[in-house]
Amino acid sequence: MLIWRLWNYINGYVIIIVEGYFLEKFINICTHRNIRLWNVKWQKNSRVSMKLSIADYKQIRPVVRKTRCKVHITKRKGVPFILNRYRNRKAFVIGSVVCIIAFFLISSFVWDISVYGNTNVSTESILERLKENGIENGVLKFKVNTDEVAENMMLQINDLARISVVLKGTRVYVDVTERTKPPVLIDRRIPCNIVAARDGVIYSIVAKEGLETVKVGDTVTKGQLLITGKIDNVKNPELPPLIVHSIGSVKARTWYEATAKVEQNLVTAKRTGMKKEQYSLILFSRKFKLFHGKIPYNNSEHVEVKKKLTLGANFALPFEMLVDEYYEYELENNKIDVATAKKLASEKAVELAQKQIPMHAEVLKKNIVEYEDENGKAVRAIIECIEDIGITQEIGGM
Repeated sequence: MLIWRLWNYINGYVIIIVEGYFLEKFINICTHRNIRLWNVKWQKNSRVSMKLSIADYKQIRPVVRKTRCKVHITKRKGVPFILNRYRNRKAFVIGSVVCIIAFFLISSFVWDISVYGNTNVSTESILERLKENGIENGVLKFKVNTDEVAENMMLQINDLARISVVLKGTRVYVDVTERTKPPVLIDRRIPCNIVAARDGVIYSIVAKEGLETVKVGDTVTKGQLLITGKIDNVKNPELPPLIVHSIGSVKARTWYEATAKVEQNLVTAKRTGMKKEQYSLILFSRKFKLFHGKIPYNNSEHVEVKKKLTLGANFALPFEMLVDEYYEYELENNKIDVATAKKLASEKAVELAQKQIPMHAEVLKKNIVEYEDENGKAVRAIIECIEDIGITQEIGGM
């Protein structure tokens, strides 16, 4: 049905009103003469509307005279009438044709590449590999084989567990899943000890293979032996020791510290409300400055905003609007009370200390210590944790 409607639109058709007392006879004769009528709608007993092609309309004159009906056209639809309407507007027609050709050419290239799901693997490295495999801005879509590119990328980037390359419109969507790296393990056939990865106080120790060299409550330092894989024969010390691959868990209480200065003079930047914008157009990776002038502010904050020009979700154009926004600000010196200054310093110290804590560590408590030195008042944040500090180390010379 859709194909038939499209065909009628290309060839052109008219909507007519037929009036008379022999409308049934008019329709029957048209049907007998293979004049196709559709969308026939009775409006009154002596009035009916219908659609027919341009060619069939030229054949109904004898039928009209025979049935003594009156016919007039209400609407003209289709490509022939559109062309006839603009036959004297050559510039408009030429411009329309040029726009259609330009649109077709632009839609034949890739103009945007979006990468999702990556954390450890940089977007730049993924884009570089895509370029090596034939996908970059400006490449013909018909030359892109997404399945082949995905297979090559899996072989080239070892840190990926999965990659999906999908081409939609003029955009390429790259969705990746990164591979979780297994911990570095020493072959169990290789003799090794377990040593401390950092300083701490032993909280618990369990040796599945090997011999414990420290006990709960002992203070240990980084690199100190915790579980040895070299076990002497107690009954007969003259015999060579048993060498094993140590396996065990050693948890310790650890502490992470950070300091921050207590400052009552707080300098803040406050926007004045004045703003200046500079516009640039990026066309085929080339930047063209449109409205640029001198920035009249002594202190300003720069914000860059890129707007990709698109038609719909999947049709990106090779144009980008770049807006450089400059916000004027003033520096304000604010005097705050001691209590507020200590609170801000404590929050900053805790934040700095927390950045040092590994993900697997369990935080027990946080302490804030105030002190004063030659530089003035300051606070120290001390965070106590429990974590596994044991790491394997090969026994040298074995």
